[in-house]
Amino acid sequence: MLLVVLVLFTTPYIVRDQLVIWLHKQGVDDARLDTLDVNYLSGRVQVRGLRAVREGYYPLQLDRLQLTLDYGSLFQRQVRVTSLDLQGLRGGVAVRDSEQWLGPINLTQLASGSTPEEPVVDDGEASRWSFGLDNLQLNGIDWRLALEQQEHRLELDNLWLGAIYLWEPQIETTLSLSGRINGAPFALDSTSVPLPAQKHGKLKLSIDQLQLKPILGDLVPQLDATLSTDLSLSAQLDGPRISLLPEGSISIGGLLWRDAELNFSSERIEWQGAATIGLDTLRPDSIEINGKLNLPKGIALGQSAQELRVQQLGWQGDLVLSMPEQSAMTLALDGALGTGGLDFIQQGEPGLNLSLAQADWRGNTRLSLAQGEQAAIDLSGQNALRLDVLVLTQGDNLDLQLDRLDLDTALSSQALQRWQLENTRVALGPLTLRQGEALELSLSSLEGELGARYDLTSSQLGLQAPGITAGATNVRVAQKPLAALESLKLAQLELALPLKVGLSGAQFQGLELARTERDEPLLALAGLGVQRLMLDQQQLQIDRVDLSGLDGVLTLNEQMVPVDIQALQQQLEALGGASGQGQPAAEDPATAAEQGEAFRIRIDELVLAGDSQLRFTDRSTKPVFSALLAIDRANINAIDTAGDAQSEFALSAQVNRFAKLTAEGAVNLIGSPRSGHWSAQLVGMDLPSLSPYSIKYTGYFLKNGQLNLKLDGALEQDQLDGSNHIRLNRLEVDPVDQAQVGKFQQQISMPLGTAVAVLQDDDDNIDLDVPVSGSLDDPEFDYQSIIKRIAGKGVKQGVMSYLLQAMQPYGALISLAQSAIEASQTGAFIRLEPVLFEPGSEMPKGDVDGYLAKLTELMNARDGLRLNLCGISVAEDRSVLDKALAEENAKRDKPLEAEVLAAELDSRLQQLANARAELLKQRLQDDVSADRLFLCYAQVDKEGLPRVEPAL
Repeated sequence: MLLVVLVLFTTPYIVRDQLVIWLHKQGVDDARLDTLDVNYLSGRVQVRGLRAVREGYYPLQLDRLQLTLDYGSLFQRQVRVTSLDLQGLRGGVAVRDSEQWLGPINLTQLASGSTPEEPVVDDGEASRWSFGLDNLQLNGIDWRLALEQQEHRLELDNLWLGAIYLWEPQIETTLSLSGRINGAPFALDSTSVPLPAQKHGKLKLSIDQLQLKPILGDLVPQLDATLSTDLSLSAQLDGPRISLLPEGSISIGGLLWRDAELNFSSERIEWQGAATIGLDTLRPDSIEINGKLNLPKGIALGQSAQELRVQQLGWQGDLVLSMPEQSAMTLALDGALGTGGLDFIQQGEPGLNLSLAQADWRGNTRLSLAQGEQAAIDLSGQNALRLDVLVLTQGDNLDLQLDRLDLDTALSSQALQRWQLENTRVALGPLTLRQGEALELSLSSLEGELGARYDLTSSQLGLQAPGITAGATNVRVAQKPLAALESLKLAQLELALPLKVGLSGAQFQGLELARTERDEPLLALAGLGVQRLMLDQQQLQIDRVDLSGLDGVLTLNEQMVPVDIQALQQQLEALGGASGQGQPAAEDPATAAEQGEAFRIRIDELVLAGDSQLRFTDRSTKPVFSALLAIDRANINAIDTAGDAQSEFALSAQVNRFAKLTAEGAVNLIGSPRSGHWSAQLVGMDLPSLSPYSIKYTGYFLKNGQLNLKLDGALEQDQLDGSNHIRLNRLEVDPVDQAQVGKFQQQISMPLGTAVAVLQDDDDNIDLDVPVSGSLDDPEFDYQSIIKRIAGKGVKQGVMSYLLQAMQPYGALISLAQSAIEASQTGAFIRLEPVLFEPGSEMPKGDVDGYLAKLTELMNARDGLRLNLCGISVAEDRSVLDKALAEENAKRDKPLEAEVLAAELDSRLQQLANARAELLKQRLQDDVSADRLFLCYAQVDKEGLPRVEPAL
């Protein structure tokens, strides 16, 4: 018995000394164990003052270890530790040159020198012994871990574990610990029932500024960040089923990711909320998260030539992820996502810059992913998006600025192939778009409601918009205004692909097109209305177009080129590329016709009303011609580019305030062949305003007068046949351009003054009926040729028609001078029927009295006429006078010489011609003022009969 006591008493000392000796053998420089105390009666074992130190290695120090066993439980085959208390443990594990060290002890060397243990044979019979622990307490723990590239330190100020018994699995176990990991404070408190089949527990973990790079550096060397948490976690295990319910906050600070391709940084990432995570056989099958994710300082992302910065980013809401093993995976989001101060830069030539002051998304979205032979992703949800101050630039090619965008829509998709928008509302503006110097577009606002369907596989699109409104819009091309619009409203818009557009109505307000040289709109409309529009790949159909408040400008320069329209064409060329490089060649219309039917345009009714006007200026005339056409109303019906039906039209307008213009008819000028009929009337047009054109085409200035014009015409098979009745009231002209006067005089074969004198009646009116005919296919048949025909042919025919009628039955031989030389011989341009005389006599032949009476009537009817009387002697006169002169010469005492006799004969012929003219003047001046009767130089030896030629 004494020996047993002695053995029990000395064994702790022997173990203590042997341990110290063993430590020295392991290379420990300073090794000691102050106390190894075993109380066999109470079952308490205590170790104090363990120290193992070796220079250059972690120490292994233990201030106190106390273990107490319950002897009574051993009789029930239960190993019950009533307390385990460990205090002041300092040391660490290190890996050096592929060797593992526990403090100063080389574990790798120790393991290699040990004798291999015999394998334990498992007889398959469960042990009858069971283990239990009343409490475990650790204090003052300082443990280090040194790997090849990193070092970690765990400091436990306190750890307490209590009440865990294998024989009583339903007892709740408590664990509490606090300390620091690599200097970062942490604390963990938990209660759990870990032993039965249905396990459950609660845990609370807090970490403050834990550096992740030392921990994850070997696995993820690109990552650097700090982690802080304040989490509560509830868990429940029921066989293979695990449920986790974390709640609290997680904060990641100084997040940085760097590798060869990507740089990512965020100063702080904060999450606060709750989650439910379900696992089946350790496979996640459901995740529900409700919380708030906040990046108060945003993120910075750099990749190759791209850089993204977001000043602030946040999410608040619910996320539900369901991943059942045998059915489709679904993801549901319900919440709000917001960003502030987004900037994106892409380097290159040209570079791309995108900035966004703020973006907010609110809504709920459900995504379903079906697995199988053909994976399908379905999407649905209600979404609201708002963007503030969006700026997108790409060098000098693109500059887009959008102050605001609001979008609210129900979006759904089937297999990401068939997309649908429902109950969609969109509002944006102001918006500005620039493409270098070629294009600039500004839009004050745009609002609308719409729904749409799109099939990606078939490229079929269907869009319906009950209403769309747009505010002030301006378009500039080549740094010049192209178009402006005050407002736009669209009703019941329908769009489909392949191309099909339907529109029940559209209203444009304040429309302006291009600018003139004087910086005024080339075309302006107070209002433009469209009723029922249909457009497809074959035709455009419009029921009605209403125009109001039209103000149009047309200006011709000195070369009669419409300068403003030409400038507009140059603008449009600049928009599409003036050089035309890369543009397909224009298609020959004939070729297009062979390939298929031409695009058809049909407008049932086009109406112009309201205060509308057209302003016309022609700088090719001197002085410059200007005219104002004020339109009271105009309409065209049944416009059809492909049909042969004629379009009825009507016009009521005023020219230069006082002249009234009306027109009506039906024409088809688009189809082929062109056809139609019309009637137009111009009343009260003041002629002085037309002087610029009169000077240009006739050389005469219109001092006074008024024009009334009635036009009637028909077009058949591209052949024009028209009649023009012209009435000129109190016309007075004054020649100002002698060169042009000469040309016009040659054209009408008389001076304009003579024509006016012939045509003007007692009331100072001139009436002309001028037919116009020609082919529209004739390149020389244009409006200038028509003016020349009216001015030339009309005047000439008017003069001849009047004289023939006035001089009946003596007008058969009236003729016009064929040249200026011919006119100069008589001093007149119009030759009336001559008065015949007996050869060698001053006595007229025939009914001279009746003819002279007609001349008198003509002269009295036209006070402005001047009559030239030209006596003419001919060969027959010479024969008669030569015979008479020969007889006289024979009776003389001294006959005249031949030369003298010939001279005397010429003199008598001249006198005879003069006498004949004087005879007629004497008879006419009884009723006609002598100052209107003129004798011209007598002509001798002319062809024809002896006569006097009256001429005007």
